[in-house]
Amino acid sequence: MKRLATKKKPSGTARGQKPRNRMRTRSGSSGKTGAKAKAGTSLKGRRIAELAAAGRRLGGLLAAGLPVRSASVDGDEAGSCRTDEAAARRQMNDLWARHGGVLSGLNPAGPEYAAAASAFAQGYCERAGLPDKGWFPFPSDQRVSAVILLHGAGPEAFAVQDSPLLRLLGELERLALHEVIIASRDEAVTPQLVQSFAAPRLGAEVKLVGAGGVSAGIASGGGEERPAAAEAAEGDILVFLDASVSSAAEEIAALAGVIARGSDAALCGVSAELPLFHKRPPEVVAKQFVNYALGRRDLQADSLTVLPHALSRQAVTKLGAELAHPARAHGAALIEGLAVSSVRLSGGDTRAARGVRPFAWLDRSRASDHLEALGLAMERLGPRLFYPDNWRRRGYAAGADSPGIAEEPSVSGDSSRESI
Repeated sequence: MKRLATKKKPSGTARGQKPRNRMRTRSGSSGKTGAKAKAGTSLKGRRIAELAAAGRRLGGLLAAGLPVRSASVDGDEAGSCRTDEAAARRQMNDLWARHGGVLSGLNPAGPEYAAAASAFAQGYCERAGLPDKGWFPFPSDQRVSAVILLHGAGPEAFAVQDSPLLRLLGELERLALHEVIIASRDEAVTPQLVQSFAAPRLGAEVKLVGAGGVSAGIASGGGEERPAAAEAAEGDILVFLDASVSSAAEEIAALAGVIARGSDAALCGVSAELPLFHKRPPEVVAKQFVNYALGRRDLQADSLTVLPHALSRQAVTKLGAELAHPARAHGAALIEGLAVSSVRLSGGDTRAARGVRPFAWLDRSRASDHLEALGLAMERLGPRLFYPDNWRRRGYAAGADSPGIAEEPSVSGDSSRESI
């Protein structure tokens, strides 16, 4: 007898059920997730375009009724042109911070703020008759000081064409900074060199801190340039930068904006760019361990050792000499209860449009530096840090009067921290 041929049912299908659509997504919707994602992207793009248009209109309206001296009048000397341009840039920033309203209140690290702020500056320059040089306003009218750390680089950093330092100075030129402080350990970096290269481009006060500057006599092997620069700074917000990393103006403004909103330390959020845990170098693991041990798991592997970052005046005052050791300063900031935030920098869409390379950061720390930060925490808080010992009673072993073995006091830790 011949076997009757039967149609094979699809795998995973019970009798009486329809075959499962293999094109379905995990959420159960067949092909609709991609459409929703595209719709969300287009909706976000429309919102960014609307915010940019609103910012451009607002910049033009605010500049209409204000006297602004032109920065490109024929016959003016170069010095007066720079003075007028710097004054106009500061005026633009003050208008944005005081009258920006909902636009200036956006997340300073998001693309929405970047689009609205840059469009506001364009509208201001267009109405005031100034050339568009890509100005970018801070979300606050507080004084911002930029500290550039040369890290042993000499005069060649200023002489090389299109060097990271010169690109960084070009980005700082777009901001209404109160001052720029250059910290160097090299005696060959003189105030005359700094003034000739940096001051003409920035339109702000430029100071040199280091071997040949304000705080002469700094040791070449230490990190004393950080506290020296913090002491010389006059701003309410200090943004620390590295001369070998050309941070964008949007990223610098985002860090300053987080400080203006109440944080004491704004860290550069780099944890999302790190590889899997088993592929991470020892210094990254040590950073994350310190954050976990001090009850800040949300920071993951972010730390003050990563440049760029920003500090408030209160943080600079409390940390003091610890700023010379960024890893210890990070641990001290967490111990002192300072408001430490992690900022995921993107620079917005304007960064890619201007042809600037993607977001970059730098960390010169070692694993031993972060272990020193952990040792500092154990010195101040005890060997168990915040974590109480709820199980062991060491006093029962040899008596409470024994000189070497005493019962540890029970420290009431935060309810969010688990006992070990």
